[in-house]
Amino acid sequence: MDLVGPAADPLPTDVEPLFGAIADEAAEVDRTGVRRSTIDALARAGLLGIPLTPPSAQRELTERLAMADASTWFCWAQHQTPMRILSGDAAGISEPAGFLLVENYLQGMQTGRLLGAVAFAHVRRPGLPNPSATRVAGGWRLEGALDWVTSWDIADVVMIMAQGTRTDSDTLVCAFLPAGHAGPPASGMQVGPTLELLAMSGTHTRPITLSAVKVPDDRVVLIDRSRWMKADQSTTANANPAAFGIARGAIAELAEVAHRRKDEGLRELVEALTDRCREVRARAYAAADTDASIEERLRLRAASLELAVDAAVSVVTARAGAAMQQGQSAERRVREAMFMQVQAQTSASRSASVSRIRHRIDDASALDQHLLGR
Repeated sequence: MDLVGPAADPLPTDVEPLFGAIADEAAEVDRTGVRRSTIDALARAGLLGIPLTPPSAQRELTERLAMADASTWFCWAQHQTPMRILSGDAAGISEPAGFLLVENYLQGMQTGRLLGAVAFAHVRRPGLPNPSATRVAGGWRLEGALDWVTSWDIADVVMIMAQGTRTDSDTLVCAFLPAGHAGPPASGMQVGPTLELLAMSGTHTRPITLSAVKVPDDRVVLIDRSRWMKADQSTTANANPAAFGIARGAIAELAEVAHRRKDEGLRELVEALTDRCREVRARAYAAADTDASIEERLRLRAASLELAVDAAVSVVTARAGAAMQQGQSAERRVREAMFMQVQAQTSASRSASVSRIRHRIDDASALDQHLLGR
C-alpha cells in the first residue's frame, strides 16, 4: 500500500516482484549483508548500469530501492559514482579514463556485470589530505586511511579518491583497484573487519589502510579539485530521493496498522504524512531541476530528512512494544532514517538540519506555553 506514489511515471510493472523480494529479505540483509545475487538481479532488470531516463525515472528507482531496503539501495548507489567518472560524466575531469579502464571496468559496470564501490567522502573534510596521492614514476603512490568503504565484500572494483600532494594539491586522483569480490586486495592495502554500525550494517562496510599503494597511470582518472568541490557543494545541497523512499515505506506500514486497527487518529496521521511527503518532494525536486539557490535546496533537504524521521518514528509509536523487537521493519526504518541524517553530510547541510531542529523546538515550546496558558 503505497499512498504517496511515484513523483512521475511509475517504473515498469515487471520489476515490481523484484522490489517485493528485496523488501521481503530486508530483515535478513540487515543481519547478514546485502547479497551479490540481489545486485545481479537488479543488473539483469536493467536497473544497475546506465541510469534510467528521464532523470525522474532514476529518482523513482532510488526511492523504490530505499523503500524496500536502504542497505541494498546504498550498495546500489555506491556503483553510480565510479561509473559516472569512468564515463566522463563528472565535474572537473582533466584526464579521462584511458582504454584499459574503459575496457576492463566501464563496460562491465554499465552492463551490470561488475559492481563498483567508492570512497570519496573524506575529500570534503578540512585539514591535511587523507588519503594522499603522490606522483611517482609511471603512476601514483597512495598513503592514508579510509574510515569506511561500503560494498567491499560484494564489489569487483573500488574507486578511491585521494588528493594530490605538492604541486598536485589541486588534483583529485581517482584510483581504480580490485575490490573484495574480485580477489585479494592490492599490495599495500590492509582491509579491516566489517564495521558494526548503528544502521546499514548490511552494507559490507570496512576500514582500509593504504601503505605505499602503487597505482599506474592507466588505472587513474584525474579531476580538478576546485571544480569538483564546487559541483559537490551544489549536489549535496539537494534532497536525496532515498529519504523520500524511506518515508514512503514507513507511511505504507503505518497505513496498514491504521487499517487493521480501524484507528481514526492513525488514519489522519497517515493522511498528514502523505500530504507532507508529496509537498516536500515536489518542492525539492523542482528546486534541484531549476537550480534554485543552495540555501533553498538545503532547507528542503533538511525538511526531507525530518520527514523520514517523523514517518519512521510514527510507525514505532503506532506499533508500540512490538516495534522494539530486533528484526522488525519499524526499528530498521528508524535506523535507516537516522543514517540519512549523516549520509553525504557537509557543514552546510548539517547547519541547515540543526537550524530546522532548533526552530522546531522553539515552535513546540511556544505551543506548550500557549496550551498551558489556557
